[in-house]
Amino acid sequence: MTLRFRSLLTALAVLALPLPALAAPGGSATMTGTASATIITPISIVATAPLSFGVMAQPTATGTVTVSTAGVVSTGGGMVGNTAIAQGSAGPQAGKFRVSGEPGRQFFVTLPLAATVNRSGASMIITLFTVGALTGSPVGTLDIAVGGTLTVGGAQPVGTYSGTYQITASYN
Repeated sequence: MTLRFRSLLTALAVLALPLPALAAPGGSATMTGTASATIITPISIVATAPLSFGVMAQPTATGTVTVSTAGVVSTGGGMVGNTAIAQGSAGPQAGKFRVSGEPGRQFFVTLPLAATVNRSGASMIITLFTVGALTGSPVGTLDIAVGGTLTVGGAQPVGTYSGTYQITASYN
């Protein structure tokens, strides 16, 4: 083999070896990004008045009592014509809540599908919860009203029934 041929083989062998890729000048760029965080006032909700279906006479057939978000009562089934609903100091009223949070921040309200009111050994179910229009100042505090429908059984046991339900206010 000639020296020239050996040099050519050596050069070809060197070219066949893997080499790191080299970028051409101007082939990369760096940019600085920005980051931020904002802390807002936590949302809160407090009850200001209970949802009350009032005082009513014991029905002979199952019926319903509905209290609207405006506190208006309507009846159905065995409760139609029950004249005792609005009597006494425990008249019907919508539940009331005050929601406070970050001024101008939108929120939504979640209500339960049902809740139970009880007295020893007996219960009734509240369904069809509704939320009324928001009232108050748009600078961080708004009031909402909650209505619902109470199902009263025929010959429902006499007594005072009570229970709780959950309402949740969350930022959008």
